[in-house]
Amino acid sequence: MQTLNLVHALKNAGYQVTTLCYFEYEESVVQQYKKVGNEVILLKWKRIISPVKFVMQLRKVIKLQAPDVVHVQYMAPGTLPILAARLASVKTILATVHQPYTFSHGRFARMILNSAEKFCTCFISVSLNAEISWFGSGQLFNENLSLENQPKHFTIYNAVDVERIREIQQNTDLTHGRKKLNIPDNALVIGAVSRLRYEKGIDLLISAFARIAPQNPLLYLLIVGTGPDEEMLKKMAEDTGFSSRIVFYGGVGWEAAMRQMALIDIVVVPSRFEGFGLTAAEAMAMGKPVIAANVGGLPEVIECGTYGILVDPEKTEAIASILIDFANKNTQSRNMQIDPDRIEHPFSLTFYQTKIRSLYGMLDETGK
Repeated sequence: MQTLNLVHALKNAGYQVTTLCYFEYEESVVQQYKKVGNEVILLKWKRIISPVKFVMQLRKVIKLQAPDVVHVQYMAPGTLPILAARLASVKTILATVHQPYTFSHGRFARMILNSAEKFCTCFISVSLNAEISWFGSGQLFNENLSLENQPKHFTIYNAVDVERIREIQQNTDLTHGRKKLNIPDNALVIGAVSRLRYEKGIDLLISAFARIAPQNPLLYLLIVGTGPDEEMLKKMAEDTGFSSRIVFYGGVGWEAAMRQMALIDIVVVPSRFEGFGLTAAEAMAMGKPVIAANVGGLPEVIECGTYGILVDPEKTEAIASILIDFANKNTQSRNMQIDPDRIEHPFSLTFYQTKIRSLYGMLDETGK
């Protein structure tokens, strides 16, 4: 989604954009890219491809395209596309890192990323936390400074389409939507919109729900998304004894996910680590209260006690306690002021597009 936002920004600024997809893909996502006039090249390589073969084959593809700029999304296989672009004689290379550094990456990964920065014109992070975790320092991109006066790495926040999110929310029939899920209209719905994998902490949310479900018969849990841990989490839900009140909606496209988010009263983001916290930003755009782990970029999205509540990571009892406050209409929770306009700056799509246009404009001016 964030790469699609980048494509939107560049197309709106008049650039011709081609997206290279190395590995697996979803056809529905490909169509979203094509819909905005973006050419998509599906390489359909297997992830078992050797690093050397990856670099040399991608070099050929890039050379054939002859781009002025290559913008790498720094995820697996990380540095290899940057090397391929350099070998293809591309002078301007940008890269965006989406996840913060954690001990699970190891020191070697940090060394490799810092080395990759040397081959890039500039390196972008999606949050200050992510930038600092990899580079030791962080600074927001400043469109009022020339590129020469900017640090080589900086942060441009991820964005959410606030206008479209609110439109989806306004056009969602809550009563009908909940009825289809067998959720009572007067229920308090806790929810998460997330990939179902370890780092997202959905197991922590299920455990917290199980703590308070016995005393709150009108409390329901809605989980939207899919992933490698889906079956394990469903088994966990069964073991709680409250599976009839835990709804797994499954994996859906972005708009369908937003329609499900509209049915949720309290959005929980219990991540073990998080580069930015897109779900929290989307929930805030709807004016939803958010309970989020105090990790990664989430504190930058949420101001504790005003736009949401931050809890210590891996603390199911803390999540449960706050949820009880909501269920019992505790004063602190009831008086929390959720201001959807908070998301207009600096996380709106318009603001993001302005930053990207400014950055690429600087590249044009410097001839890089």
